[in-house]
Amino acid sequence: MKYDVVVIGAGPAGSMTARDLARGGASVLLVEKRPEIGMPVRCGEATGIPGLALVDVVPWKRAVASETKGSYLYSPDGTRVELLADHVNGYVLERRIFDKQLAVEAAKAGAVVRVRTYATGIVKEEGRIVGVKLKHFNDEFEVRCSVVVGADGIEGKVGRWAGIDTRTSLPQMASNLQYEMAGIEMDNPDVMEFYFGNNVCPGGYVWVFPKGDGCANVGLGTRDRNQTPKEYLDRFISEHENLSRGSVVGVNAGGVPVAGPIDVSVKDNIVLVGDSARQIDPLTGGGIYNAMHCGRLAAETILKSIETGDFSASALMEYETRWKAEIGQGLLRSLRVKEALEKMTDDDLNHVARLMTNMSLGGLDVKELTTAMLELPPDMLEFIQSLM
Repeated sequence: MKYDVVVIGAGPAGSMTARDLARGGASVLLVEKRPEIGMPVRCGEATGIPGLALVDVVPWKRAVASETKGSYLYSPDGTRVELLADHVNGYVLERRIFDKQLAVEAAKAGAVVRVRTYATGIVKEEGRIVGVKLKHFNDEFEVRCSVVVGADGIEGKVGRWAGIDTRTSLPQMASNLQYEMAGIEMDNPDVMEFYFGNNVCPGGYVWVFPKGDGCANVGLGTRDRNQTPKEYLDRFISEHENLSRGSVVGVNAGGVPVAGPIDVSVKDNIVLVGDSARQIDPLTGGGIYNAMHCGRLAAETILKSIETGDFSASALMEYETRWKAEIGQGLLRSLRVKEALEKMTDDDLNHVARLMTNMSLGGLDVKELTTAMLELPPDMLEFIQSLM
């Protein structure tokens, strides 16, 4: 078998790359190692509507669990900062359906999609990558291609096979745990909630994302090694009556790299997209939009290479230059903010929350605002700016 491109991994990054390549006339094989695309879910599932519009995706109705209008941020002393819009600006998705939708769109565009198909290695001839080795059930075979796209996630092997350093050390990984809960109540079922504090979740935060009908994703991410994520999450739930009355109907857990993007995401005949290129926001752990956006950029660059017949790293570097220019600086800014957040005491967090509350409510005059802002170190100012 021979294709222009083989895409390894049918998450948002891989499916978007495959979809746009197929729309551009390329022959594409999209493979997924799991028997069902979108499973298991390893995501908080929240994303912004403007981002979806930018990547030309309209979610199926059944892929949207709920619509959201903003967030409540809670400091350790319970101060609530309201960051709300007057219109719906976000979704909490059903990723098992949304991811499948993206793969369906790729297939409709002309990509060949294969599930339960593992990539076991890359094929080289005279030192040049010319394809991939695949396994479907007990059938092992090779597929020739001009470009291999690694969209195989944080544990992906495509980059390593090609000699790209994708390693993430343990201290650079956050441990995430999330419960899907039912039978709970929320103050406002179209508002996401975030809880900060060193007793709540040191160096991270707890999220509560409404999914409608008394359901929500309740989770956290932390790099603290003194207690397990489960201990922190169970205690948080026990301390909130509206949550403690609910039942856990789903659990997902995993590590999220929070060290920022990798240095290099392309080599001759190789492109990495999504989590495999660490295009994950180090502050929020979110990556749905980044993955889809970078998938589109990868497709545009690869289509140019197909036209010219040049699949060298220098030709494919256009993709890396573009994604680092368009989202890379934002990822590095989030990394600085995350590092600042990890240094904050609970008193610092309370102070920031009160300041933000006064700012949002117009409770500070210009002189008071200037004085308050001068009291804060630069890292804390950047943290506030990232949230406003």
